[in-house]
Amino acid sequence: MDPQTVVIRIGLALFFGAVVGVEREWRHKNAGIKTNTLVAIGAAAFAMMSDTFGPNNHSPAQLAAAVVSGIGFIGAGVIIHRGPNVQGVTTAATLWASASMGVAAGFGYYLIAASVFGGIVIVQFGMRWAVNAVERRVAPRREIELHLDCDPASLDTVNAAWGELAESHGIVALRHAATRRADSIVWRVSFIAARKLDLTAIESRLMQAPGVKRIELRQTDDQAS
Repeated sequence: MDPQTVVIRIGLALFFGAVVGVEREWRHKNAGIKTNTLVAIGAAAFAMMSDTFGPNNHSPAQLAAAVVSGIGFIGAGVIIHRGPNVQGVTTAATLWASASMGVAAGFGYYLIAASVFGGIVIVQFGMRWAVNAVERRVAPRREIELHLDCDPASLDTVNAAWGELAESHGIVALRHAATRRADSIVWRVSFIAARKLDLTAIESRLMQAPGVKRIELRQTDDQAS
């Protein structure tokens, strides 16, 4: 492969990868301009190297498959699980698309590389309005933690009261635990609630249970899409 072709393909991958990374960098994501650029350049380099092993060892499909497998490890590194939320999936998908764009540039499929680049830019910058429009029509949700201190003899009553509240309000618990202390039970539950849910009604109902000493309700995190 002549040097001019190498420079053109690597340069194209560098430019496309850098522009794709601008949106991720702008939104302060884990994988920004440098990460997307390096992914695109690396994928292009692997694609070009598949053409340098001679006619008896020419297997571009294997190297392309290796790029896809390798980018999976990088993508997994930017995905963060926080309670019920999973963040970084879009960034991981962007890296995956950047890798495919780099492979296309490395093989000399300039039209495919440019088309993938254009598609990524449209999704990143042009579809934000569609996401916002959908989110405005969907009731936002929040994760609530409820901590309750009660007498050990009141645990069954508290569980029964919570079961009635959960059924009547359509609440689905994410985590539920009870810890015994010297003279009390610490009862905890985390659940997803719509913003229209009246938390004071839940608090009042549980305070009516005999043996309940203290109740604390707090919002822990907004649900991210």
